[in-house]
This record gives sequence, structure tokens and C-alpha cells, in this order.
Amino acid sequence: MDEIRDPGRPPAVPEPAHAFATFVAFCVVVAAGVFVDRIQITRTGISPAVSTPASTISEPDTVRIVPSIPVPPPDPAIVEEVAGHSVLGQPIPLIRIGSGPAILIMASIHGNESAGTHLVERLRELLLKNLSDFPRDRSVILMPVLNPDGVEAKTRGNAHGVDLNRNFPAENRENSQRYGLTALSEPEALAIYKTIERFQPIRIVTLHEPLRCVDYDGPGLELATAMAEVCPLAVKKLGTRPGSMGAFTGEARHIPTITLELPRDARGLTADELWERYGAAMLTAVTHPLDSAAETDR
Repeated sequence: MDEIRDPGRPPAVPEPAHAFATFVAFCVVVAAGVFVDRIQITRTGISPAVSTPASTISEPDTVRIVPSIPVPPPDPAIVEEVAGHSVLGQPIPLIRIGSGPAILIMASIHGNESAGTHLVERLRELLLKNLSDFPRDRSVILMPVLNPDGVEAKTRGNAHGVDLNRNFPAENRENSQRYGLTALSEPEALAIYKTIERFQPIRIVTLHEPLRCVDYDGPGLELATAMAEVCPLAVKKLGTRPGSMGAFTGEARHIPTITLELPRDARGLTADELWERYGAAMLTAVTHPLDSAAETDR
């Protein structure tokens, strides 16, 4: 028998066709949603919207504060080199630590006054061991052995018999066999001179024996006093000698020049004993403020 259908009722959709129609309707809705998501409505009309990845969307009222991690300053630069050579060809070592205005510290310009070498070498060890504490506004140049031939022979002069601390081009120098026939006739004195010319130190400290005092030339009283306050040596102005470094750098060039004159018995002391007595003065030579008028005017 044929099925009787109500005229006001729509024809029945077969089951597969009904499912397909549902699926099509769903796709239309999704497509409309995507389309709406791709546009933005403005006062002038509809324009394409900029898609924003979900990973970049954040809560507008949320502020994330990332603490900054302080970066420690780099360690001071260290340069080891040879400033020159002695008459017999031995190297004259130089080590430079840091950057900025230079402090020049030297020992053993007289070969029979070598106790100061122990102090300069101990200062070097201490500075290198504590680089993080090294002042960042200065550099230190260390020359522990200025007269290696004289140290080896235990003589005051170099291998030519010349007193190197009388061989500088100071106004009061005297030409002689003992002091050199001309200024800077000796390779060791020339190496020191070139170091001074190259680095233009704002203060100079040399170590000698055996006059037991803190001597100074040029505008060095302030530094000499500070060094004497922390060691068993008193400030004493000895005056310049012909062609000496003090006459050349202190008096002629107005560089604060300190001569740390150790006592006669210093050569019999160990490095530890020397540092215990005079180490604080050596450190003062390095750390003393640079703001004195004598140094800032240079």
C-alpha cells in the first residue's frame, strides 16, 4: 500500500541526507565564526584584523617584573712584557695591571740593594690574587728588577760599572765614567726612561737601601706621609742627586716620586718578614687616592 502523506507536512528526509544537512549547517557556522575572527569593525568600516598568536596574549592587568642580575665588572687587564735588556742581555721584566692613570713601582736599580725586589714581587702576587678588589680607576706597573746584572753580581752599578740612578737626563746630571758619559748611555736606564715616556705615570715609587726613611722628590709629601704612617719609617727629605730619577721625574717633571729607603738589615729578612713590616706601605702606594692636586694637574 502506498504511504499516505499529510499535505501540510514537509517530506521526510532520509537518514543519511539528514546527517549530511546537519554537517553542512555546522560548517557554515564555523566558517562564519572564522570570517568574523578575521575582520575588525572600525568607524570607517570593516578592515582585516591582525591575527595574534594565542601564546602572545597576556592578561592586560598583569605585569611581570623580571629582576635584573648585576653583571660584575671584568677583571683588570694584565700584561707581562720585557721593558728592555741589560748590558749582558738579561730581560728587564714589566707587568702592567689595570687601565687608567699609571702608578710605577720599581726595585733593584742598585744591584746590592735587592731587598725591595721581594716586596714588589709580593705586591704582584697579592694584586693578581685579588683582582676583583683592584681599583678600576688606575693601573699599576711593576718592575721588580731594574739592574739584573748588578743583582747577580751584587754590585751597585750595572755590568759597565755605571750607577743607573745617576744616568737620567736631569738638569743636574754630571757626565763621568761612574755616572755614564752621556745621559741614558746604559740600556737599563734607557728601558726605565722609555717606560716613563710610554705610560706617563702619575706617581713613582722606588725601593732602595739603607737610609731607613721615606724620601720624596717633587710634590710627593702627601703620599710619603701616608706611606710612613703605616710602616716603621719616617718621612725625611734627602734631596736630589746628580742625574737621579728623583731629580728627573720629581723635580723636573713634577711627578710625585717616593724613595722607600729600607734599613740596612732588610737584605737579611725573608720576603714574609719584609712584607709584614713594609707591605702596608706598598699597598698605600697603590690605593692612595688619585685626587691630590699634584696628580690631577698632570
